[in-house]
Amino acid sequence: MRWVALQEQAVQFTTDKLNRVQEPNSTLPEFWKTSSANKLLTLRFPQELGIDSPLNAAHTTVLGGMCLLTTIDMKRMSKKEVTFDNIGQFKDWFDSWYPRIDQVHDTVGTPPNICKKVVYVSEDSFFADRISNYTGLDKGDVQSVLRETHQQQGHTTLKRYLKNQGFKGEVEVVYTSDIDRELDVALKIWERTLGTHFRGGDRNFAKVELMYTGFWLDILNLQNPAVIFEAANKFILKGWLGLEDWFKNQKYGTGVNKNLGIAGYLPFMTAKGDSSVLSYSEVPNFNNYKNHTIPDEDMPWYIANMLYMKKTVVNGGPSAIGNEDAGNMIKSDLKQYYED
Repeated sequence: MRWVALQEQAVQFTTDKLNRVQEPNSTLPEFWKTSSANKLLTLRFPQELGIDSPLNAAHTTVLGGMCLLTTIDMKRMSKKEVTFDNIGQFKDWFDSWYPRIDQVHDTVGTPPNICKKVVYVSEDSFFADRISNYTGLDKGDVQSVLRETHQQQGHTTLKRYLKNQGFKGEVEVVYTSDIDRELDVALKIWERTLGTHFRGGDRNFAKVELMYTGFWLDILNLQNPAVIFEAANKFILKGWLGLEDWFKNQKYGTGVNKNLGIAGYLPFMTAKGDSSVLSYSEVPNFNNYKNHTIPDEDMPWYIANMLYMKKTVVNGGPSAIGNEDAGNMIKSDLKQYYED
């Protein structure tokens, strides 16, 4: 499958989720035009990051986030298809596979190498809350497991991945458990601005939405402009929170979001669409990366997902390299991501 056709198919998979940031007339600033630019599906940059701006990308922070569990695995847990008798069983299960390669890919994509800093969030307290409700395990114990495993396996894998892509800057993780108080205060301020009050489980969803606003820059104490560089399928505005009008009035580059830009790149895709529909065992992960077999129908996508930065793929598209060669290259890269 040619790269152009692959992109068109990907846009069909994701277009319905881009309404918050769809800006077809936006122009990508020159300093973001790396070989990853063809994977960008939508963007909105503030005026300060315009194409004629003298601002150096080295002074722009790249923001993102790594989901600890994907949609399908959370659903399996909620339906009791995956159960744990104690926290030790949960830890053994989570440690055995985390992170999946699509989780790593969809954290911040491939930011321009000139950028000096990546800051991404790990929502350990949010996921611990939901996992505790699904499993009956103690929330504090679950949170400790999520954080420890992410620090030891997730964060180190992401840093190796970005280094392999050519990124030499600082990579910093922020855990929601460390900023719970700041998130609570920011949410109360936002509620006053909105004239509303979020209740129950909606409060955690609202805190996630805060991470797509200028309030997030204040929580992180970032003084310079920042760009959310994220897989486009994550740009889902929760309709039941009633925030659509606020985001329309506070466009990126204006108002509260004045110093914030946002760019959505092609998420990790398979022949079935966005890879979050697949369970952890169906994609390369911390445990199976040495022997995972990529289905033939998925190979064009894996070439685009993982080998896009390679010269042969950039110049000729996924069809420029055979499946056997691609598989060997992918295994070699996975080894660099998952091993010391």
